[in-house]
Amino acid sequence: MKKCLKLFENWCGKYGPVFTLNFGPYSLTVLNSPEYIQKLLGSKDMDYFGKGFIYKPFKPYWQDGLLTSKGEKWKFRRKLLERHIFSFKTLTGYMSIFNEEGDKLVKQMEEIFLDGSEKGIEELLMSASLEIITSATLGKTVAELEAATNVDITFPSAINQAKEIIAKRSKEPWLLIDFIWRLHPLSKVEKRCQKTDGCHLIKNSEQNRQIGIGINEALLSAGVPVEGVFEESITLICAGYETTASCLHFLLLFLALHPHHQELCREEVDSIFEDEDLCPSGQLQFKALSKLKHLEMCVFETLRLLPTVFLIMRKIEKPLMLEEDLHLDTGSQVMIFVQGLHKNPKYFPNPEKFIPERFSDEETKARHSYAYIPFAGGQRKCIGYKFAMLEVITLSAKLLRHFVWESE
Repeated sequence: MKKCLKLFENWCGKYGPVFTLNFGPYSLTVLNSPEYIQKLLGSKDMDYFGKGFIYKPFKPYWQDGLLTSKGEKWKFRRKLLERHIFSFKTLTGYMSIFNEEGDKLVKQMEEIFLDGSEKGIEELLMSASLEIITSATLGKTVAELEAATNVDITFPSAINQAKEIIAKRSKEPWLLIDFIWRLHPLSKVEKRCQKTDGCHLIKNSEQNRQIGIGINEALLSAGVPVEGVFEESITLICAGYETTASCLHFLLLFLALHPHHQELCREEVDSIFEDEDLCPSGQLQFKALSKLKHLEMCVFETLRLLPTVFLIMRKIEKPLMLEEDLHLDTGSQVMIFVQGLHKNPKYFPNPEKFIPERFSDEETKARHSYAYIPFAGGQRKCIGYKFAMLEVITLSAKLLRHFVWESE
């Protein structure tokens, strides 16, 4: 995968704002300039909202949820979720979840590093992120979700296996052909994973009404069928779990590699924790996070260098005019390689270097708004991007308060 990403990155640098490539049986048009990307992602025309073939492997798990749906169904559910799950009032209410899981994460790390030996932290970060998103969307812990199923595989294991299958089918396009995929041994694993997704909990409408939290109550009350509640629940959980944990992991890596920036972040964090109004009893308040300016810039720079969603693809249903003499035909598969865009030296001088100051207010205002799109952009911008930023900043602040991160 690393070689593939580097190859795409090199192509973006070599071939400029737009180029085509063949991927197995598919022909792709790659947009690699903010101006062209804005014409696609910034359009309000739903004929440009359809997802490309690369999203096909997601369908068995997420069915027709927010990530893959389109048209009026997508529009209706997007509005519902924005109003009930990702409104300002609701986001502030998630701070108790972020604080609780952040404190648990600190305690776990204190325990595992007690002997002074080196250990990986990826599993801990993934576990914390999964607990946060399941608690926020369903009001249930991972353990409660697992107890609701009868399949002998854990919920995280099922998600991780699904992730591996999706990645394999995406990299090997012949596996996107249904009859070929059915012959592959992993297709049987796929069916097993589909059974372990918490849908027993989600599909019981009476049980969901008793939860009285977030996505279930909001969608059911608006007349969305139980199957639709499942679609949106599993989409938000899967889409918001690994991406956020990976961002946090990458952030800690960059701060370890750049101790000067780590210290600037820690100075901000310490000042917040020592303010009883902003952090009573060690619990970060929503208003405190706006004070962590340098930490926020470090998160943005992390997502520039290593965007957790590095590829966006659309299948357009009517011609897209890029220039007067340049247009894309109906049915075109259009791809944006985010990492290549983010390393354009025109917008980010010395693009390989970690320079958080690129995201000062002054520099951000002077840069094209579509030169940096870690959460995509336009009408289909990631619905949970504010949630993700709050989670990463809260958890990283807790970790910086208690630990110094070093790289040998």
